[in-house]
Amino acid sequence: MANMSFAFNALAPLLVLALIGYVLKRRGFFSDGFTMFLNKYIFYVALPVLIFKTLATIQGGEVIAWDVVLFSVVVLLTIMVLGFLITPFLGLKQIEKPVLVQSFFRGNFTLIGIPLALRLGGEEALSMIIILNAALIPLTNIVSIFTFRFYQNESDDHLSFFELMRETMRNPIMMAMALGGVAFLTQSFWSPTLTSEHVVFETLEMISATATPMALIAIGGSFEFTRIKSFMRPLFIGVSARLLILPVSVFSLALLLQPWIRFEGTWPSMIAIFASPVAVSTVAVTQGLGGDERLASQLVIWTSALAMISMFIYISVFRGLGLL
Repeated sequence: MANMSFAFNALAPLLVLALIGYVLKRRGFFSDGFTMFLNKYIFYVALPVLIFKTLATIQGGEVIAWDVVLFSVVVLLTIMVLGFLITPFLGLKQIEKPVLVQSFFRGNFTLIGIPLALRLGGEEALSMIIILNAALIPLTNIVSIFTFRFYQNESDDHLSFFELMRETMRNPIMMAMALGGVAFLTQSFWSPTLTSEHVVFETLEMISATATPMALIAIGGSFEFTRIKSFMRPLFIGVSARLLILPVSVFSLALLLQPWIRFEGTWPSMIAIFASPVAVSTVAVTQGLGGDERLASQLVIWTSALAMISMFIYISVFRGLGLL
């Protein structure tokens, strides 16, 4: 019972904030335009500031579990390969295949992952998940491009590899990671004068504090439950794979590898990465690469809604094992 209470207390504030956004939007308190504005503020300001501040203030590289980072990268690539191997046997349309493969490995590492890791493990977990984001976000973009190109003709006139990679490296989150990495490497030069009480860090702290609540309210406000009859098969496969099959497989493998990989203290970040729903950005990527954005949108909505149940179970189990 105590384990279930822990899981509920960790997830309940996230769910309540999303519900507040959903209810406010349905009651007309804000419009689609305001939701778009809120998403822009989160993407261009709040999350980049949170990521930069966290990276810049990490104390010592020894706190980073590089073996866990390597494990996560290998797992992501393995998921992609397995996706390619199994999709021919799932009875899917050609336009649906890359969307499904992408949903397997492209989780909501930032908007859901960061708040969840922070709730479960505090500042140490926050540092770890941002390091994982720095490794996995560029990789997921590269893998997404390869996935769609694999199922399309070379003559297809959609967004090119170099265009998408250029946009990836120019997006605010990647720039914040790069600047945060530079600040981390140069801590000895600026840390004696810029203490945590300095006006710069006080301002960054206040802005970064808005990232989690506003992101969750925006996610709730963006929910649109529409008819899903035409998507039932791929939707069932995508939701089952993202929320059940892949997390159980990855967590089981990680538990078996504990004698060789230092997972201690990284479980909050692992849950946030591998049990998170499909990333919101998959819709934009799918549209830019000529995929079925309607299916991508439904995968985001339903995995986000049902992830609250699946993550509750995973958190309860890990708490019962004494790992949280």
